[in-house]
Amino acid sequence: MQKKYKTLITPCIIFMLLVAHGVVYGQLKLSALVVETGNAVTALPFAGAPQLFYTNYHTYTTVGARLVWKEKNKHAWEQSLHAGYLYHRFVQHGIPVFTEIIYRQNLGKSFEARAHLGGGYLHSIPAVDRFELNSNGEYEKIKSIGRAQGMIKFSISGAYKVSSDINVLLNYGVLLQTPFVKSYVPLLPYNTFQVGVSKSLKK
Repeated sequence: MQKKYKTLITPCIIFMLLVAHGVVYGQLKLSALVVETGNAVTALPFAGAPQLFYTNYHTYTTVGARLVWKEKNKHAWEQSLHAGYLYHRFVQHGIPVFTEIIYRQNLGKSFEARAHLGGGYLHSIPAVDRFELNSNGEYEKIKSIGRAQGMIKFSISGAYKVSSDINVLLNYGVLLQTPFVKSYVPLLPYNTFQVGVSKSLKK
């Protein structure tokens, strides 16, 4: 495992384990469960967002949970823990596991806006077979269970309350995968757009 990769990923993993420990032992309480699905396209962050609606569809689905660290009046600081699946045709299957710090603003009784900043681990599995020359000068299929990658994520989202415990969600984000190909693509940017639902666990 590369030193740069360890430096990026290890703090995220430790932080997620500490939060999970707090949830398990009752020090922290989950506030909501979240499921989101949509599209992910490789393009310049923000400038490439329109391509989400007219280029190829690449599945991006996440499931997770949120907890509240601090809440006052219409503002709150939250954290999320997520796992997911990303399919980029002819390129990779991605399995992200990440955490986010979230700022929430309540907009009236039915609307919420959030800004998310997070990071974590992304396991990249090639979506096509790869071959290399062996010592006999013949092409041989490369056997691989994938590569360990880091990820950084920023997104903004909106939520509309349809019942006392169910919200409908829209989420636009930028996901940065690194190091995708160290020699010439050290950072692979995705624009993402997802729709989803959240279920409140507050009593």
